This record gives sequence, structure tokens and C-alpha cells, in this order.
Amino acid sequence: MAPTLEDVSMLLGLPLAGEPIGPLEEPVGWMHSMDARFLGVREGVGPISFEAHGPRQAWLHEFQIEQFGYPDVPMTAVQITRSLEAYLMWLLGKTMFTDNHGNTISARYIPIAQEIADATEAEHITQRSWGSAVLAATYRGMCKGCQLTSHGSGIVGCPLLLQLWSWTRFPIGRPEIGGGSWPPDELYDADRIDMPTFGSIWTSRKRHFGHNQLRNCYPAFTEQFDLLLESDVSWEPYSEDHRDEAYPGGISLMCTRDWAYWMTKAKIIFDIFVEEMSQQRVMRQFGMRQLIEPPPHTVPLPPRVHAYNRKGANKTAVGWVQLLGPYLGAWDNAPDVSWATREPFDLQEFQQYLRAYMPRTRLRLSQACDPVEMAPSTQWDTYPRHSTSGTRHHAVLTAELQDEAAQYERSLSVGPLLGRYEHHVSFAQRFQEKLRRIYASITCTRSSDVVEYRAAQRPPRPSLQMHQPRHGPRPRMEVPPSPRPPSPNQAGGSGWQNQQQQEPTYEYWQRGGFGMEQQTPMPNLGWRPRMDQPQGDTHMSSMSGSRSFWSSAHDQEEETQQTYQDWMSSQHQTPPPDPTQPTQYSQHEQGYMLPPRQRQPPIRGYSPSPFQAGPPPPRRRGRGRGQ
Repeated sequence: MAPTLEDVSMLLGLPLAGEPIGPLEEPVGWMHSMDARFLGVREGVGPISFEAHGPRQAWLHEFQIEQFGYPDVPMTAVQITRSLEAYLMWLLGKTMFTDNHGNTISARYIPIAQEIADATEAEHITQRSWGSAVLAATYRGMCKGCQLTSHGSGIVGCPLLLQLWSWTRFPIGRPEIGGGSWPPDELYDADRIDMPTFGSIWTSRKRHFGHNQLRNCYPAFTEQFDLLLESDVSWEPYSEDHRDEAYPGGISLMCTRDWAYWMTKAKIIFDIFVEEMSQQRVMRQFGMRQLIEPPPHTVPLPPRVHAYNRKGANKTAVGWVQLLGPYLGAWDNAPDVSWATREPFDLQEFQQYLRAYMPRTRLRLSQACDPVEMAPSTQWDTYPRHSTSGTRHHAVLTAELQDEAAQYERSLSVGPLLGRYEHHVSFAQRFQEKLRRIYASITCTRSSDVVEYRAAQRPPRPSLQMHQPRHGPRPRMEVPPSPRPPSPNQAGGSGWQNQQQQEPTYEYWQRGGFGMEQQTPMPNLGWRPRMDQPQGDTHMSSMSGSRSFWSSAHDQEEETQQTYQDWMSSQHQTPPPDPTQPTQYSQHEQGYMLPPRQRQPPIRGYSPSPFQAGPPPPRRRGRGRGQ
């Protein structure tokens, strides 16, 4: 969805036909001429108060009609004219085209305000396209607002348009309206000009939020937008039925007079800013067919034109007109180039368009992320930057799915017609377990979500703070190179038979040429295989300090043999194939044979190497850490 020219006409009643409000320029010597016009208009008001940007807003407020005593005191023609000029300056600079200057109003609006205030006939006022200028300024304000980083930045343009557009279409932050409809006899005009618009009904709102709003409502609004459903949106709020219900006496003729401009392809302009509309992407707002692949613009807006700004640019109004001439002239033929179509809206085709559109955009205001990936908050954050929306809502949905999965599992288990299908039951169990985990993750019921309390550590002694650490970096164990694999006729090869009958000794492995004398001795980590367990199943156990495991050479040889048998059992769960098979070996480039690759999962725990040269060093007993 997007605010369009239809919303500008319906909500504000501003005209779309007329000259585009192109490059503006402040008059030369504007402070002296304005001071002369307002001199003596009201007693007690001093000379003009201004800055380089324009006159101060507080000084213009001195010329409100209430300040003259109206309606008790009649006003002169000069007072009415100057009061109108001051009001138009406020209307242009603080309502229709706001900027970041808080206490001044741009001097570029002085010629327009003076022209309207001094005119005595309607023909003396230039007909301008105020509606397209307001929408262009709002588009540019949203474009700039999402890129500014200062905490004092805001959305410029016409925030009133955005507020009315949001209240009309979304049930979020919407105030309560007393009565529900506009009084028929209020703001009636025989010419049907000065009559209410679709935005007038919000002036009768109650002076408090709804019952479901909070004082700090911004985080709540963010969550509600993230949970917004398609059925909650008012896609076509300007229908005849809604108009007759809300405005029994009718609305202003200006709301529908310029309907031919609503679907135009022409660019909209305000000052030096040129913006491009994309009605072909929001056709549902107009009740028209939404194509799955919307056609591109015939004449796209160049990025350099969209980047025009006044920072560092010393161009005059004539120079800007030369740059923006093609876009200013194209507005004259705006009703002739249109995205309108006679094909009605199709919901199924719109769903296909959404499936193609959603991967290309951002679906949430607050992104959902893993707790580990959450960015740290700053002192300027006004709401959590990670997603907090829908936690309880999603938890309830997950709980319902979990109950349905459990019910389906029970029906498969005891159903007289379906019988018992083990794979269906297994699937239901896995599905139920996954939903249980999702529910626990959303509701923060996992034990890992609780922050553990850690006692404060004692600070180091002052005498040790300036010293260097006593120990260097912890040494790392280097992995020794893999030994040369045995040939088929040697122990450990695939041709080695009778593994259980022939138990090789420690001297046998030394004669086999494995280079054991060059291997790093295995550290004593307290590991000892249990003899009462079958092959391949070993456990960790601690050795008793009263009996040395490496007490004799005979024990040493038996332990080496048992260690190798356990290791071979873990590597070869099944007997090796016959060595005569042609696919068993692969010829290495250096000539020796390589055993087949065993695709076994890694063994958890510590497995000692069978190629160690001798017993591990004895354990040292000491008071130090790690000994």
C-alpha cells in the first residue's frame, strides 16, 4: 500500500489540476519588504524578527485574528490582508511543506502567500497543483527520514496526510469518534466547495486514546503493525456506502473533481524535488487488477534527478527550471498517461503477486533474530530493535498445533479403521516435539534463557597489577604426521587374517616399520579400557593412585595389545573384505597400496594411538592447576 493522489484528494480536498509548484526562490531583500508591509498593522508589535532561513514563527503569530480582538473588534482591510498572509506562511511552512527548521518559516513561500493575500479577484491567483506538490514533499520526507541518524530528525513533508491516511486504512492508533458520522447541516455550501472531506470526520475525535492504547504507545504500535492481518486493512475506504454512512450531507466537490489524475504516470514535483509514483504496484487500492509482474515505468526517473538537493548548489530558479523542464511540462498531459485498467480486482492473482513481492521487501518493522545475533541497544533506542511482537500470540498458536498433533497421534494409535502405522506415529511424535521446542523458545521457558548469577570476582592485588604474567602462552600440541599405512600382508592391512587368534606384541609393531620411535608419547589422561565390555565399547575411568598401570614390561605389552585391539574394533566394525577384490585398494602415486576409505562417524571421546613408542610419562602430583 502507499499514499496516492486519490488519498490527497479525498482526505485534504486539494486540487491536482494546475501548474506544478516547481523551483522556488526567496525574493531579494524579502526582510525589508515584509517589514514594511507589516509595519503599523498591529500596535505593540516590533519590527520583523527573522533568520537567514526566513521570518520567525513567533513573530508571525502576533498577527492572528484573535490578537486583533476579532470578532468583538472589527478589523480593517489591511489587517485582514496581512493576517491572511501570515496565516498562509504558517499553513505552507508548518502544515503542508514542513522542514527541519523549528522556529522559522522558509522565505521561499513569501511570493505565493503575498500573491494570494493581495488578490482581489480569483483570476489574479495562479491555479497550482497543490495536491501533487504535497504528495511529492511527503514522498521526499519519507525517503530522507529513513536515512537520517540524528535523534532529533523527523519526517518532513505533510505528516498530517500520513496521519489521516493511517487512521482511514489501519485500526492502529486510531482515535475514537463521537457520533460516528458528520452532522449533515455543518459546513454546507451551495457550490459544494467548502464542505467536509473524508478527513474532516477525525476533527470530532475524542480527546483521549482508545481503551486499548498505552501511554508509551510507540512499541505497541510497532507490534500491532507486525501482526496486522489482511482482513484488518480497509483497502477501499472511499466507497459510496462508506461515504453515505459517514457524511450523510455529502462531501466537497474537490474530493472527486480531479479523479483523472489519480492513476497518472507523470512525475510529481515540489520545488526542486521530483518523485515517481508506482500505482501499478498498489492496484488493489483502486479495485483494479494487480498483475503478478507489474510493468516498469516507460520513462524511469534517473537517480541523479532524484538526488537533487540545495546543499552546495548555487543555482537560481531559472537554472533549476532548465533542469526540471521536461518534468514540469509533462504535468500538462498527466491525465492522458495513466495506469488505469477496466479489469476488476482478482484476489487469487493478488496472492500470487504477494508471493513474488514478499521475498524482495522487508516484512516486519522489527526483525526477528536469534538472541545471540541481537545488536546491543543504544541510548537513543525508543523501542527494541529485535522483534518482540506476537510472542504470546504465536505461543498460543503453537500450543494449539501441538494439541492437534497429539490428537492425530492418538487417532493413529487406536483407530479401528486406519490400524497402526508406525511411520505415521513416529512423524507425529517428531512434529509434536518440534512444536514443544518452538513453544519453549517463544515463551522463554528454557533453562538457557535464564541469566545465571555470577558472583563478583575479587580484584587483583595492587602489587600484582603492574607485573607481567608469570606464565607464557599455553603450549599447543602439534598433531604428528599420519604414519605410512601397512601393506596388505602386514598387520593392520586388509589382508591380515585371524586378528583374534594372532595377538601382535609390542616388539612386533616395532619390526613392522611404523616408525613408532618417532611418535609423540601418548599423554596419560586417565583412560583405561574396561575388559568386561565388548569390543568397540570403551569407557572413561580413573586409575587408582595406589597401583601403577605401567608396573612391568609384561603389563606394558598386554596393555599395548589391548589398546590396539580396541582401536581396530572402533575403526573396523565389520571384518575387512577379501584382498582379492579389485576395488579394495587404490594405487598411490608413490607406489604403495592405500586401504579402502572407511566412512564411519567420528568417535566421541579420546582414542589412544596404537603407534606410540612407549609408555606415557608418569603423572606428576602437585598443587598447581592442571597438574
